[in-house]
Amino acid sequence: MVQTQFNWCWYHVPTFSPYKVEGVFFPLILANSGTAQSAKTAAIVLQSLTPIAQSVFKVLAEYVLAHSDEEGLPLTNLYNMCRPRLLVSSEVTLNFHLTEFKDHDLVRTRRNDDGQDCFYIPLDSEALTKLLQEID
Repeated sequence: MVQTQFNWCWYHVPTFSPYKVEGVFFPLILANSGTAQSAKTAAIVLQSLTPIAQSVFKVLAEYVLAHSDEEGLPLTNLYNMCRPRLLVSSEVTLNFHLTEFKDHDLVRTRRNDDGQDCFYIPLDSEALTKLLQEID
C-alpha cells in the first residue's frame, strides 16, 4: 500500500567488488554471524518452540557436547534416544522437529563415513552450553 504513494526508481549498479567489501555496509546481524549473535538468535527461536521440540534439541545438544570429536548424530540414533523419553512417537514426528530446526539454522547435516546424514549444532561448545542454560 505504501509503495503506491511514492514514485520509486530502481537502478541496477553492480560494483563487482568482493562480498567482503560490499558486506561492510550491511548491519552487523546480517554480515557477521558470530557465535554470540547466533546463540542469542537460537535462544529466541528455541523459546518460541514447544517444550517437546526444546527437549529434542536438548538431547541433540547434550550428545554434541559429549561427543565433540564425532561428525554428529545420525537420525536413527537420535530417534532411539528420544523415543524412550516419550519425546517422539515416530520418525515422522522427529523429522518434523528437525525440519523446524534446519529452517531456523539451529541444526545442520553432514554425511559421516558410512554415508548417513548426521545432525549437528553449528555452535562452539561454550555457546552451546550457555544456550542450554538459557532454555532450561
